[in-house]
Amino acid sequence: AIYQTAPSENHDSKKSSSLTRSSNEILPPLTAEARTKERPSFSKKITVKSGDSLANIFERHEISAGELQKLMKLDSISKEMKTLLPGEQLHINSNLKGELNNLRYVKSPVKILNIGKRGNTFDWHWELIEQERLASFASGLISNKNSSLYKAGKAYGLSDKLIMEVAELFQWDISFALDLRNGDSFSVIYEKIYVEGVEVGVGKILAASFSNMKKRFSAVAYENSEGKEDYYDVNGRPLRKAFIRDPVHFSHVSSSFNLRRMHPIHKKIMPHRGIDYAALKGTPVRAASDGNITNRSQNSASGKFIVIKHGKTYVTKYLHLSGFARGIYKGAKVKQGQVIGYVGATGWATAPHLHYEFLVNGVHRNPRKVRLPESDPIPEVEMESFRKILNPRIKQLKTISLQNYSSEDRTAKKFVSEETVSKKEDA
Repeated sequence: AIYQTAPSENHDSKKSSSLTRSSNEILPPLTAEARTKERPSFSKKITVKSGDSLANIFERHEISAGELQKLMKLDSISKEMKTLLPGEQLHINSNLKGELNNLRYVKSPVKILNIGKRGNTFDWHWELIEQERLASFASGLISNKNSSLYKAGKAYGLSDKLIMEVAELFQWDISFALDLRNGDSFSVIYEKIYVEGVEVGVGKILAASFSNMKKRFSAVAYENSEGKEDYYDVNGRPLRKAFIRDPVHFSHVSSSFNLRRMHPIHKKIMPHRGIDYAALKGTPVRAASDGNITNRSQNSASGKFIVIKHGKTYVTKYLHLSGFARGIYKGAKVKQGQVIGYVGATGWATAPHLHYEFLVNGVHRNPRKVRLPESDPIPEVEMESFRKILNPRIKQLKTISLQNYSSEDRTAKKFVSEETVSKKEDA
């Protein structure tokens, strides 16, 4: 169920026109002398397709390679435009000589880069976009019909992006491959972004809750006195912990930790010192915690595998991968949640899955049961400030929870907030 706020209707009717400005609005007008030199010029609106790069787009539209080289010499432009994504837009103005006059790169409705020719080089600036951010609400229910977070989220109207962010928020406490049960529920308060009264995207999660096996987990965004924002539970402890529970999102456990398992290939009792996560080939595999890669190799049994050492105490292993992510090599440092490889069926495997092992002081332990260190809570001097944000958010989450309704088939009453998270914000 989605409960969303409505944007303010007090904006000028003229502002409801297209969000795309003409090329003449991008930069100050050229001088008469420059106009004479540049005529005639042509403007093109290009939508980026899969496999496109700035180089092949320039080539298709007969813009000289020299102009591309000038652009790429500017570090900021090179960094932003090195990788173009499908759906992004380019507004290009060039002349018959293949010289670029100006370029407007629309990464999103709230992030637009303007580039203009100035002499033999280019000037650039980010366009300032006035935004309005309003709190919106969504909730969902795990059922026999919608047994995974993804299926339940889609059934109740959540976007893929929002479902993934909810999974990432609770990944330290809930195994979405093992722990979900019929009747579990979730609620989330998040930002919707509006530009000139038009909804253009989703912002950050402000608060969320997940009721799992009759235990309630909550998360509230809070910015501390040092300006650092993170998510905390109702006791002021960070949700972020030393290790995430599942290194593969939206999978299911096909084989648990079992020291007396019958091996599916060798047909004899062999210790299974890890957990198998069944998922589609190519599904991203993430590092369970910060650490250093001590081995990235391949053999007949494990297939392609990675070993990561986390400090002096912990080691994690990732087996049967189809491939390694870019920048993953022996000696490399990785961050928690970083993609290190992809699910496969290399080595002794009957189907695509990740075999995940967890070692403590060199001894294999069940990743689901091992006790992990906790993070430090919010300092006592900041708890009063934290509670001022926490209490109303928790009240809102309880109000919109689908656990208040006897059946997933019943429609919850629409809950509308008048709360404006941020009226104006520049990109």
